[in-house]
Amino acid sequence: MVIPDFTAYRLALADDSGLIHSSRESGLKPLWQALETFRNRRGLILFDKVIGLAAARLIVHSGIVASVRTLVASRPAKKYLEENGIPLDAADVTEHILTRDRSTVCPGEQIALACGDDETFMKKMQAMLAAS
Repeated sequence: MVIPDFTAYRLALADDSGLIHSSRESGLKPLWQALETFRNRRGLILFDKVIGLAAARLIVHSGIVASVRTLVASRPAKKYLEENGIPLDAADVTEHILTRDRSTVCPGEQIALACGDDETFMKKMQAMLAAS
């Protein structure tokens, strides 16, 4: 079993053989890119430093992740992953993922909370990530 090393990366994907991808970038863009790159795989383990509801929805939508390990997850993300059969191992669970200055809920989490259907959510996420 691969043990996450968040000092070496912020996000990584692993399969039975070990790490297959890692990134030092933060935010949702590296997750989006990793899920797209490995879209033909199944049963992967995702290590991501922070998991909010937007990340959880992207993970479930991808269909490639079997379990998630993180340092921090939001309550909505934890609930969403559990409801969709993806085990979450989080060192800490917080109410919501906040912006870096901790002044408000992060934009991805806001979008994920506001969008009821996946099609609208995915379109808004694509637009947000394209603008960043």
